[in-house]
Amino acid sequence: MAAYTTIRRELLNARVYFIPAGEVVDGNPALSATTQWPDNSPTTNYTAFQLHDTETIKCEREFEQETFKIPKAAGGYMDDEESTLKKVTYTGTTAKTNSLLKQLEHGLASQPVVGTAQSPFARNDDFIEGLSFIELQNKTGVVTERIQVWSRIRLSDAGEVGPNNKKLTYTLEVRDSTQNSYLLVA
Repeated sequence: MAAYTTIRRELLNARVYFIPAGEVVDGNPALSATTQWPDNSPTTNYTAFQLHDTETIKCEREFEQETFKIPKAAGGYMDDEESTLKKVTYTGTTAKTNSLLKQLEHGLASQPVVGTAQSPFARNDDFIEGLSFIELQNKTGVVTERIQVWSRIRLSDAGEVGPNNKKLTYTLEVRDSTQNSYLLVA
């Protein structure tokens, strides 16, 4: 019998990073789902790509359900439900924006540069594909888990102008890659 490990209550914080496809990080080839990904040392490889001050992050899984009738030993039938995982999405909120989120908010062809005009909504799709790196930390700042997945980032809510800070909501939709990984650190 296997013993359970890491039994604890969790009060977690998160650091979230997103590196767009095509970026060159630490001398590696242009980033893609199949090229070598940077190692998970945020200080050297991920810091410039942080989605700062992520306040909440939630993993949401979508399943497809199918019900079968199977015979019972005593006669009759019972329902047997099977489910298949269709999609995994991490939804995060933050009160800080950056050029990547501004690009998604206004449908720009590239990340905006201060003082340089672009055509709004020139981009037909609403996502940018790239590498997501999520570090979950306990309340003392010790990293407990690392999730590294190829994903599509979407801005699902750009917030609103008003007396309070804009609260942005983004999603990281997990895409298939043989390099996707989860690591229980502590």
